[in-house]
Amino acid sequence: MLPFYIQEDDPPAKREILRAAMRLFSRNGLAATSIRDIAKASGYTNPALYKHFESKEELALYLFEACHRRLWTACQAAIEGTSSFDTKLERYIGQVLALVDEDPEAMAFLSDSARVLWPLAGSSVRRHTMIGLARSLMGNDVAAASLQGTLAELARMIHVGAVAGPAVRWKRDLVTLFRKVAAK
Repeated sequence: MLPFYIQEDDPPAKREILRAAMRLFSRNGLAATSIRDIAKASGYTNPALYKHFESKEELALYLFEACHRRLWTACQAAIEGTSSFDTKLERYIGQVLALVDEDPEAMAFLSDSARVLWPLAGSSVRRHTMIGLARSLMGNDVAAASLQGTLAELARMIHVGAVAGPAVRWKRDLVTLFRKVAAK
């Protein structure tokens, strides 16, 4: 199965470049990863990389937008169709955790690179914020930021091995915690 940031019709070189870039960006960060590093890790040359992406920044932004769209769309769909706060909270947290289990690198990359890449993202991405979705669920900015921050940090901790996965094993505890946060 392909990672969600790779399209079925992507050529093999682009697929390997995307995989290598995600691995390096999530492990080393954007600033510490060079085009040369990505080309070497993918098994392709710098010119092959430039055939698909004009720059490291364009490649990183491509990955960031793909990850953000996947997360936002999945979470939005999870909370649609019900008015029950408890059901929405369980579905929202469950969906984020399922995506962490599906691709912990991508979810860690998304939160770690947001400060740099969010301002560069296209308007179609920027109009759908995770904090906005969390705010619609939790009712206020502090609770929404707490929810998003906790889920992002858990993704990062699972990715680096500081906390054991799978992420979904933490769902019940997180739902209980954020029910209490919302009740305050």
